Amino acid sequence: MSKFLKALAVLVLIAVATPVQAALPPAQVFVVTGSNINIVSRESKVPVSIQNNYDRQVKIRVHASAPDPAVTVQNYVSLTIPANSRKDALIPISILSGGEYKLNVWVTTFNDIRVGETVEMKLTVNPDIEVFIIIVFGALIAVLLVLGVIRMKRRGITGEQA
Repeated sequence: MSKFLKALAVLVLIAVATPVQAALPPAQVFVVTGSNINIVSRESKVPVSIQNNYDRQVKIRVHASAPDPAVTVQNYVSLTIPANSRKDALIPISILSGGEYKLNVWVTTFNDIRVGETVEMKLTVNPDIEVFIIIVFGALIAVLLVLGVIRMKRRGITGEQA
């Protein structure tokens, strides 16, 4: 009889100690993975697509963090997504220098319960190109203005004749 009780006790311990692996259903609100994002300024808003597969609208928070201290990210952005649709959250960021950075994005409810998986986004930042583009554009306008004045002088048109 004691062998029977020992065997029963071992079976009970094995049954209790072994967790049941229940598969959770996939999240119905999630971050849509996208392509790499190119940024040409030191401050910008990064678009993050969120999909809602529920039959009703949901209110969520989109969080982001960057492992690199050169990137500063706002804590979260609140968003209301209509039923069975996709909407973009614009997350404000500021960057100290150019380069390639990673941004981790995830979704939570308003009670801070995480929904879905964390998605990694890649950012390519060229903040100095913004100044270069402005200088080139200004130089182009200056050249066109000078050419216009030269053309008007050749035709003999002055401000007095008009």
